[in-house]
Amino acid sequence: GVSQARRSKAKHSNTPSAAVGAGGIPEGERMLLSVNFPVASARAPEHHIVSARWSVGKVVDVLAERGRIRNDNLRAGAARLYLFNHNGQRLSHSDSMESCVMQGQLEGGGAVLLEYGETLVDFDPKALVAAKGKGKDCVVM
Repeated sequence: GVSQARRSKAKHSNTPSAAVGAGGIPEGERMLLSVNFPVASARAPEHHIVSARWSVGKVVDVLAERGRIRNDNLRAGAARLYLFNHNGQRLSHSDSMESCVMQGQLEGGGAVLLEYGETLVDFDPKALVAAKGKGKDCVVM
C-alpha cells in the first residue's frame, strides 16, 4: 500500500453546491462524496456527485477520469486503484454505492479516498476531509 503519512488536511477546491458531476445523474440517485485523491497526485480534495446505483468499480473509474488520475485497473500486473471509506476500509468494486451505505460503510457527504494498492499504510482517518454541509439536490441516505 501507499503510505498516507504525508496527507495533510487540505482544503477542498470546490464547495458541495459546486460539486462535480451532477449532470446526467437523476436527482433521486445523486450522492455527494468528499473525494480525497491519491497522495502522489498532490490534488486537493474535491466534492463530487456520483450515482448511488453505480458500482464502486464504476465510481473508481469515473473519479479517476474526472481527477485525471492514472487508472491501470484493466492492465494485468499494474498498481490498482481502490476506493476506501473514511475508516480506511477498502470498498468492494462489485458492491453498489447504495449497498455500501446500507452496510454502514459509507454515508452521503462522507469522505472517501482514492488510492493505489489494497491496503493503506500509516492511515490517519482524521486526515480525510468530509463534506461541510450537504450539497443541494443530493439524496442523503
